[in-house]
Amino acid sequence: MGQRTWSGFIVIAAIGLTVATAAPVRAGHEDGKVLLFSQPIAKADAIWMAMQQGFFKDEKLDVTVKWFSAGTTAMQTFQSGKDGKRGFGDFNTGGELPAANFWQNMDEAYALLAVIERDTEGYVGIARADIKTGQDLKGKTIATRVGSTGSWFVSEYLKAQGLAEKDVTIKNMDPHIMPPALDRGDIDAFFIWEPYGAQALKISGARVHKLTTAKGYMNGYLVLGAWKWYVRDHPGVTERMLRAIDRGRQYAAQHKDDVIKFAREQFSMQDTAPVEADYSYNERVVGLDKVAWDDFNKLAVWMKEIGLLKRPWNPKAFFEPRPLLRALPERVSSEFRW
Repeated sequence: MGQRTWSGFIVIAAIGLTVATAAPVRAGHEDGKVLLFSQPIAKADAIWMAMQQGFFKDEKLDVTVKWFSAGTTAMQTFQSGKDGKRGFGDFNTGGELPAANFWQNMDEAYALLAVIERDTEGYVGIARADIKTGQDLKGKTIATRVGSTGSWFVSEYLKAQGLAEKDVTIKNMDPHIMPPALDRGDIDAFFIWEPYGAQALKISGARVHKLTTAKGYMNGYLVLGAWKWYVRDHPGVTERMLRAIDRGRQYAAQHKDDVIKFAREQFSMQDTAPVEADYSYNERVVGLDKVAWDDFNKLAVWMKEIGLLKRPWNPKAFFEPRPLLRALPERVSSEFRW
């Protein structure tokens, strides 16, 4: 029953789903045609509503969205290139760690444009019922999507329990594989974002439980990024994207029923309870603020400590606040004004 309920997410995660939001719009140099990579999770409800309510179309944008279960997976495709030029896709959403990693791996050719959403309760650690505390994870096998927000979450949680990553076995998995893997006993726990925790609870019942959320350990982010060359070569497009997504943010916050309807119809979801829960956790931002500034600098310190950050951390090279300053100046804090 649980497997059938979540078939929409499984299909999307496996092959991706492409959705056009409007009829083609003719614009100079075809700047109205945009390919966006995103995730079929309620953290992206600002984007969902920008699609559903025609806010992209209002900005003369013909946006095609390709869905991926994890931002890390999306960025692998984003990197792949097309017609001999690095980079396939125009805009990409994903987590904070994948964004920082992608920036350094692409020789700083990528920039973070805005925070779409952040939260703590929507990131969960799900474990076997006999694992009662964090210390019980010692010697166990924990799954996460390595290189994603889940990696940071696991590390911060283990540290708070007096454990190191060497005290456990970390197994790399795509999110949609984790609930059935836990149910079969292939892993002892997993750390990832919703709705995959709710799916595990539905599939396995009392044999598993929610060990923790990310509250008190870290903020998980959904961010919007792009190739720097794309922003430069398509003036005005980023500003229009940001305005449309911000309208989606406002609409999503006031119209829960439409968000749930979108999830049900777009992703063939029969049980929308996990999306309803995730909806309540969302802190919709569409901006660059001091909280983000502090969190990303903290992330950079952690990445440096564990050897993930190979180049000097430079926020002025990582963030590109100018389109947001032009489109929504009130959403940019002083830390990002240079």
